[in-house]
Amino acid sequence: MSREDLKLEYGGESDELNFFLISIRGYMEDNAHTFPSEASRVRAIGNTLKRGAASWYVQLHARRDPCLRSVPRFLAALENRFRDRLEQLRARDQLKGIKQRDKTVPEYAEQFLHLAERVPEWSEVTKVELFKEGLRPEIFSWAAHRDDPETLQGWIQLAGRVESTLAQVKRFRSSSGQQRPVARGRGETRKQERPGGRPGIPSRGDYNKPKPECFVCGKTGHRAAECWARKGEPPKPPKPKPATGRRAEEEVQAPESSEKLVSRDKRMIVVPICLSGLENQATCKAFVDCGCSRNIITPELAGALKCQQMALDSPIAFSQLDGSVAAGEVSTKEIREVPCKIGKWEGRISFVIAPIATYHVILGIPWLEQANPEVDWRGKSLAFKEQQTQWEISKIAEEEDEEDEAGEINPQLLPPEYRDFVDVFNQKEASKLPPKRNIEVEIERTPGADLPKPKVYPMSVQEKEELRKYIDKNLARGFIKPSNSPLGAPVLFRRKKDNSLRLCIDYRNLNAITKDNKYPMPLVKDLITVLKKGSIFTKLDLIEAYHKLRIKPEDTWKTAFSCAFGHFEYKILPFGLKNGGGCFMQLINEILHPLLYRGVFIFLDDILIVSEDKEKHVKLVREVLQRLREAKLYAKLSKCEFNKTQIDFLGYRISPEGLAMDPAKVSDVKEWGVPQTRRQLQSFLGFANFYRPFIKGFAQITAPLTELLKTKGKGETAKVKAPGARLSWTPECQKAFETLKECFTEGPILKHPDIRSPFIIHCDASDCAYGAVLLQKDQNGNLKPCGYLSRKFSETEKCWPIWEKEALAILKALECWRHFLEGSGIPFEIWSDHKNLQYLKSPRKLSPKQIRWAQYFSRFDFQLKFFQGKQNVLADALSRMPQHEGITTAKEGTIFSDKQWGLAVRTRAQTQKENTAMVELGGEDNWGNELKQSYEGDQWIASNAEQGEQKGGFWFVNKKLYIPATLRIKILHRFHNNQSAGHTGITKTTKAIAKHCWWPGMRKDIKNHVVQCDDCARNKSRGGKPMGLLQTVAEPTRPWECVAMDFVGELPVSKGHRYIWTVLDLFSKQAHFIALPKLPSAEKLAELYINHIYKLHGCPSRVVSDRGVQFTARFWEKFLEMLGAERSLSSAFHPMTNGAVERTQQTLGQFLRMYSNMRQNDWSRW
Repeated sequence: MSREDLKLEYGGESDELNFFLISIRGYMEDNAHTFPSEASRVRAIGNTLKRGAASWYVQLHARRDPCLRSVPRFLAALENRFRDRLEQLRARDQLKGIKQRDKTVPEYAEQFLHLAERVPEWSEVTKVELFKEGLRPEIFSWAAHRDDPETLQGWIQLAGRVESTLAQVKRFRSSSGQQRPVARGRGETRKQERPGGRPGIPSRGDYNKPKPECFVCGKTGHRAAECWARKGEPPKPPKPKPATGRRAEEEVQAPESSEKLVSRDKRMIVVPICLSGLENQATCKAFVDCGCSRNIITPELAGALKCQQMALDSPIAFSQLDGSVAAGEVSTKEIREVPCKIGKWEGRISFVIAPIATYHVILGIPWLEQANPEVDWRGKSLAFKEQQTQWEISKIAEEEDEEDEAGEINPQLLPPEYRDFVDVFNQKEASKLPPKRNIEVEIERTPGADLPKPKVYPMSVQEKEELRKYIDKNLARGFIKPSNSPLGAPVLFRRKKDNSLRLCIDYRNLNAITKDNKYPMPLVKDLITVLKKGSIFTKLDLIEAYHKLRIKPEDTWKTAFSCAFGHFEYKILPFGLKNGGGCFMQLINEILHPLLYRGVFIFLDDILIVSEDKEKHVKLVREVLQRLREAKLYAKLSKCEFNKTQIDFLGYRISPEGLAMDPAKVSDVKEWGVPQTRRQLQSFLGFANFYRPFIKGFAQITAPLTELLKTKGKGETAKVKAPGARLSWTPECQKAFETLKECFTEGPILKHPDIRSPFIIHCDASDCAYGAVLLQKDQNGNLKPCGYLSRKFSETEKCWPIWEKEALAILKALECWRHFLEGSGIPFEIWSDHKNLQYLKSPRKLSPKQIRWAQYFSRFDFQLKFFQGKQNVLADALSRMPQHEGITTAKEGTIFSDKQWGLAVRTRAQTQKENTAMVELGGEDNWGNELKQSYEGDQWIASNAEQGEQKGGFWFVNKKLYIPATLRIKILHRFHNNQSAGHTGITKTTKAIAKHCWWPGMRKDIKNHVVQCDDCARNKSRGGKPMGLLQTVAEPTRPWECVAMDFVGELPVSKGHRYIWTVLDLFSKQAHFIALPKLPSAEKLAELYINHIYKLHGCPSRVVSDRGVQFTARFWEKFLEMLGAERSLSSAFHPMTNGAVERTQQTLGQFLRMYSNMRQNDWSRW
């Protein structure tokens, strides 16, 4: 095949690579019949290469590269060699920032697909999301309402149809002379003048206009405002009105007759609004829009207000103009005179109920006329003259680090009792370089660790601009300085929800060689000890807490980061650096040390202050603020709350009644989808586990879910091997999943434990789990829960008698709530429905385990009370769940009967028929009787009876069966000399016997027996490591990828066979042994491989063998070439090269010598 036959050329240019690959693949598909083999196709492609590509091809031939045998592998190697990696990185950056702007959808799609081809490793889902983000807002909004295709081509086609439809609507409006609609009040209509005809009758030219198309269902003949397809119900006509020159139903036609509710201007002021009727006086965000003719509220928020919703005089249809209002809806209701508070302004506002996006409220012309504020559009502020107070509204940012650095805080925003501490909330002062302190961050390197090498990641234009702003800002603040450090952590960016960028320094390599700071972090459980009888709460949130610590001057060089604008290092503690949390906790604990756990709880930069009355509370808060002022730490006013009777803190809602789940944290759990993979299930259970103290029977509820996470069970293979593996979701799992989600919505309020009042613990245990509840009486004498405890029993614990299970439930309850119960000086009660537990604190003969428990119980002052199980409702519910009704557990009584004894010590043996046989220890039914009889007169039992226990006539020591002296030799023969044991070594024999049996000096007896074994001494060879360095072959990555083979023989004739062909998989160490009458030729060897190996395991990639005549033959070489396998021959006179198969044959020979007859002529039967 010459270049004239295949008129393509490629010289190694990266920009021509894609065209060449597409062309050559197409040519090979069309002309496959003209090439006799894969190698000839590769040669034909090689003839088209020139310049640099031709040189590369010659090098492949020189080293006989395996890719020359396959066209796909050759083209992959070509692409890997000449593909421009920087081009791929640039394509990634461009894809992340590509926008449609003024381009048409086909033009935008062509540019997007061109870039996407250069990033083949990105998934279809990622490309779809990036394509949607780049569409113009109006196209994306209309398309999202109609459909949500799963493929990129589907979105391209949908966006093209929407763009075409919008263009038709625009041409239709302009050709009909339609004017922009004006705002009108309720019940008003706009008279239409149609040229050349009467009102209400279309002119002749109207019949030739295209029919309108609905953006919701895609059908013609109606528009989105008239479509009810999304609601799944037929359209309901508006209330009839007397006709006044035209039909009344025209009032709901749109968009010609729709009311303009939202302006096109996107420069809107966003303000927080408090509506009377919302729970806890919550606030929400509202747009102030001078182009909106009505005040609008969402249906969800209107329903939460619980106000009377009244019908409008006539329906109002509206269309989406700027993406803020959902299209195709008709508003029919309103709510009137809702008390509202906006800053210092208070009044009543009426709203039209309509669906809007992003925000819950739009304040339009009616409110602006009512409040009449002075609007500073440049400064984004409102001023209310009537209150003589100007309220500044800064632009609300999605992230706290984007907030403008404010100057002085208005003292009026603080409660009167704290206004003299307004300087503690000064953000301008907080942005300055912190003072030098006694505590500075030390970055201590692990001894001997290598320093990480500097890295610089490529950046897009947008990322470089953000990086420039960050560096300029922090240089001005004094947080960073130029550096000449040998280190340099890379800079990267994370895209936030609003599509803006957040800068991150990748300190992972530095953190890996940094010693840990062992300063203790606070336990969230300690929060309960602070609450006590608290009735008033304050929460403080510190500004940029980590930045208030300086790096030790001698360690600042270790924080260096590299970027396109230079090399810099931090003088303050940056985010992402190891030990930051521990260092800051050390600082804040030192500042507030006298107040810790005396009404003050600290968790990193969050401070909670709790008091019983306001007078004490104000005094305590002022003391905290004073200490923060002296330490030059500052709080963020917008995140602080003062003098509250209810507060949300660290995921909890705290009130005088007790502790509850934070509704904001668990509200999304209702919509949590069913986990599909192991990682998703771990995420759900991890979130749920945080609220474990609030959920009764948590362990029992989640039992089916936790079973899915077990990588392997007893005697079974792995259930879930990888984080992304699919789960075997069962109806029991679904029931547990739904039950757990319901528990979040019905979570109880836990009473604050009061150590000055007595506690009561309810305990109970079932066959599979235990549960406990900590209770105290409230002011009315009613028992209220302070916490729940539940856990499944382990497989060992399930075998315990029921009274030990009940005792374990008490033990775990005391361990869990020890900090409340031990040393309190107030006796408490433990209620249980098992009367035998009364022995726990009384003298009697106990087992070692019970003695340990009794010693622990003696540390507590409690009284055990018995009452019937039906009265122990709470604890009984925790230990008995529907998920465990089918679980069976071991019964009390004798562990082994006479005939069942062999089950405890059975082993598995692989027979010739590949079935598993159970070899019993004794082999006879009377083995149990023989063992019992041998106990009589045993000297060890006579002198050490207290160390063991007797069950069913058998003696046990530490749950192991005691073997008397007369039967020990029989046990040794069973576990070493028996065919199923295979004359194993000392370690394996000891492990097999010690699993079930015990006697004094057992290990020494086993060692002597193995060392003195005559068969082992005659047939086993001693192994040892040779001198020199080990050179290993490449490690395979899958089973039967690399195969080693050799021959054993000549052996004594056994049923006509003299040789054994050994074939070993170097990955799994699985081996095949084929008996042969004589050494085969190369042709016969190939036939044997096809019949015995290939049919089971397929083609290998490499075959390792010695230099026997069969393996060096030309025929064998060609045979492996046809299979696509590489031949690897061992070094001459050096069998260690093929050591794996040599070692396997050594084990084979040892086995055959052990179990063959004296003449060794029956080895073939094995």
